[in-house]
Amino acid sequence: MVEKHISNGSARVGTGNKRRKKRFFKLKWLLYLCLVVLFVGVVGYFVFLQQTEKYKERAEIYNLDEIDDVEIKSLILDRKGRELGRIFVENRDKVSIKEVPQVMINALVAGEDQRFFKHDGVDRIGVIRALYLNAKAGRQTQGASTLTQQLARNAFHLKQEADKRGERGLQRKAVEAFLALRIEKAYSKDEILEFYLNRIPFGSGFYGIRSASLGYFGKEPRDLSAMECASLVGCIKNPTRISPLNNIKENKKARDQVLQRMIDEGLLSSKEGKIYQDTAVVVRPRPIRRGTSHLYERIANAVRSRLGEDALTEGGFKIYTTIDLDVQQAMEKNLLRQLSNAEAHELYQQPLYESYRKRDGKPNYLQGAGYMIDNESGSVLAYVGGRDFKHSQYDFVESGSKPSGTAFFPFVYTAALENNFSPVTKLIDRPIDNRVVMVDGREGILGEWGMETLQPKYEGDVSMRRAMDVSKIAATVRLGKDIGLDRVVKTARRFGFSLSETKLLARMLVGTDDISLPEIVNAYATFARAGYAPKPAYFIDRVVGPKGIVRYKVLNTSGAGNERVISRETAYVMNSLLRSALVNGTGESGISKLLSDSSLVGKTGTTYDFADNWFVGYNSRVTCGLWMGFVHGSRKAIYSGAFSRETLLPAWVKTMNAALSNFPGREMVQPNSISRLKVCDVSGLRATRYCQKYQRNALTGAESYESTAVEEMFTAKSQPTGYCDVHGVVDPAISANQNFDTDTKQGSYSPVIPVQPRQPLLLGGDPYRTEQPDFAPREASIAAQIGLMINFDQLDSEDRAAGIVLDRPQRIEIHED
Repeated sequence: MVEKHISNGSARVGTGNKRRKKRFFKLKWLLYLCLVVLFVGVVGYFVFLQQTEKYKERAEIYNLDEIDDVEIKSLILDRKGRELGRIFVENRDKVSIKEVPQVMINALVAGEDQRFFKHDGVDRIGVIRALYLNAKAGRQTQGASTLTQQLARNAFHLKQEADKRGERGLQRKAVEAFLALRIEKAYSKDEILEFYLNRIPFGSGFYGIRSASLGYFGKEPRDLSAMECASLVGCIKNPTRISPLNNIKENKKARDQVLQRMIDEGLLSSKEGKIYQDTAVVVRPRPIRRGTSHLYERIANAVRSRLGEDALTEGGFKIYTTIDLDVQQAMEKNLLRQLSNAEAHELYQQPLYESYRKRDGKPNYLQGAGYMIDNESGSVLAYVGGRDFKHSQYDFVESGSKPSGTAFFPFVYTAALENNFSPVTKLIDRPIDNRVVMVDGREGILGEWGMETLQPKYEGDVSMRRAMDVSKIAATVRLGKDIGLDRVVKTARRFGFSLSETKLLARMLVGTDDISLPEIVNAYATFARAGYAPKPAYFIDRVVGPKGIVRYKVLNTSGAGNERVISRETAYVMNSLLRSALVNGTGESGISKLLSDSSLVGKTGTTYDFADNWFVGYNSRVTCGLWMGFVHGSRKAIYSGAFSRETLLPAWVKTMNAALSNFPGREMVQPNSISRLKVCDVSGLRATRYCQKYQRNALTGAESYESTAVEEMFTAKSQPTGYCDVHGVVDPAISANQNFDTDTKQGSYSPVIPVQPRQPLLLGGDPYRTEQPDFAPREASIAAQIGLMINFDQLDSEDRAAGIVLDRPQRIEIHED
């Protein structure tokens, strides 16, 4: 028993020793393993340090003071220093972190870097998690870049540098990590957030939170809602694809993911998050004004040509332009309104602006353009190159040209005045065969669209002034052919028009040649400048750099624009004809809405096919031209009967009214060589006291007489050389000292004086309605002259107290059956 007990005790002792030995061996191997791991770790650490040393050294070369050097906007200012817009290479506007709502910071942290306020620039836990999830998925599904690393990448262009070096993602990530550690040591978390939010792209050309906030939602950052903040954060991963302006469905998906992360992080309640996720994304773009118009693009190009592309990248410039903000806004607003009105016309059958989509390609809807210059300096005051820059960057002012229609007429009449015609020269206003000009087909009668009425009337013989007033087509064509097409073209080219060098055709008289808006505005400005060509146009007065140093200033153009195009006398008479066209002619409907300025003149311009409308006019200070028509596609009418007095005159009037407060006009000074004479409006010759027009009211039988004498202006060589030969014979007392050639077409002199009755009216019946009152009492001296010239024994001396003038019998025409 004892031996058995002892042997059992010995067995238990042996078993315990074995267990202790096994435990010892396990601890020994665990210790060995720990030592190995430690050794490997130490070796790996030193290897890591060795392998990453070059990336750490590279991270040290970046100047952290440049971390906030984002692109600075360049301001476009008008002539009074008011902001017109901004030029960006990147559209951004920096804000303080104090202007960013807490909900935006919450959304950003939840969506991009949940441990932002805990790590030191590198989220090591996040790195391990990303490695595990990527290995599990067999591809990269997770990123571990912190906000600080993203800032480092964007601020110092690390990705571009890595691409140039041919480095892989891990190598770039190493530089990012070391640089992020430096940034975290140098700046606070709030500063890092401010740098980040002012720099990163949010898509659709918006950089920084303020630009994106206004560009997508029309709000300042401080007014953003939780949903809108989540939408912005959702854009960060792929700004182009997830932009709500480009793909609103993708943006909603990304927004909802950010909202869910905010719920998971306890930054948003589940109830609120669910409501927000069920709400659609709504955008209300009101982006910061930038170089997104034809004017801004033209100004930006001008700056580049003078200072170079690097200057715009540098930013911080103040570009002082010659544009007047008030006039610019008036031109834009009213031109767009008239374009919309034209599209709303019942006869309009072309594509609509509102129906256009970018996928449609070139916009075929109705376009418009406007251009105004200062007559003295040549500076541009207003510029509208097209209807919508986003739809089409084609600039009609810079690159376009179209037929000018009746807006070309002043240059036909100028050629006539230069060849000694006068405003009272008679033109034949009767139907003319279309084969003379061959527009809109060959057969039939040439239309009279120039009068801008659907019921034009021929008036027989009309004066040049009357023909100009209402844009008489047939009369103007006859005038141009009478002068000679070569003379008309020569005159037009002196004004700066680039007319075709091919065979001259009569159709050019009705404005079928293509003319640009600057060409026609400069040509009209020549009249305002008393015959001198305007100075070269320019937009930029000066450019001031970020440090207040003037980097560019317009050259003195005092010697330019002194080329005389036409005589001062011709310019003065032509100015009078254009003023009459505005007041009494096709522009009459708009004159009542113009501010008081007696120097204002203007001319409508409509093409034969109603495809192009123009209105051009000026006062002594400024010249303004507007155009409406189609840029792309075949020629087509705006609508049947689209007259410029309806489509463009209202916009021109309001644009000029906006300019008159700062650019008031003054009447042109009459040259000494211009004479003003009384002439008969019917004959075009000097008026006599017999120049009266008999009128009888068909309903009441009332009779009256209206003088046909008008005052007209003449150059020395265009004065009429005779007296009216239509309203009775010439009074010898008036013309005794005049030398009339009886064979000339100006009229003939007759020495016979009519028998004069005792009383002003004949006694008895007058079935032929021939009784005429005396229109002016005779002076004794005139009566004496008459008595000396002719002795009428049968008449009493009182017979000369009154005279009778009978209407000339009408011509008898015999028509063949």
